[in-house]
Amino acid sequence: LEFAVQMSCQGCADAVRAALDAAPGETPEPPQSPGTPPEFWGTPDNTRVSPPEVKLLELRPQEQSVLVETTAAAERVRELLENSGCRAVLKGMGGSPEAPPGGAAVAALGGPGGVRGLVRFLQLSPGRCLVDGAVSGLPPGPHGLHIHEFGDLSDPCN
Repeated sequence: LEFAVQMSCQGCADAVRAALDAAPGETPEPPQSPGTPPEFWGTPDNTRVSPPEVKLLELRPQEQSVLVETTAAAERVRELLENSGCRAVLKGMGGSPEAPPGGAAVAALGGPGGVRGLVRFLQLSPGRCLVDGAVSGLPPGPHGLHIHEFGDLSDPCN
């Protein structure tokens, strides 16, 4: 899974790394007996703690991008990332080599008066695309959304 994560400094990147390293639960406390390996910490009888469910593959603060490998749901990974204090949105996902090819994209929206939002596009099959997102800062009332297949805005939407 690839996420766009709002990281503005190295401290943000470190917080993201720590949030993913702590998955799936809280960071265990060191044992009373010295020399016990970390994977055995946090259990009464020092039995092995299950490994994290998320493997960090790439952390690129300059591009505000995080790439992980996981069997967890994308929403679970987003929650873990946001535990760092940084906002996150799913940018794309891969699959097994047997899976049909697909794609994903994220559009960041901004406009006058504080209007902003994110829209995600996920290609489910050659004929189906899931579109979801959120927009804030709009006045009450009906609003429309126009999607241009190639991003060509030269022909206005009337």
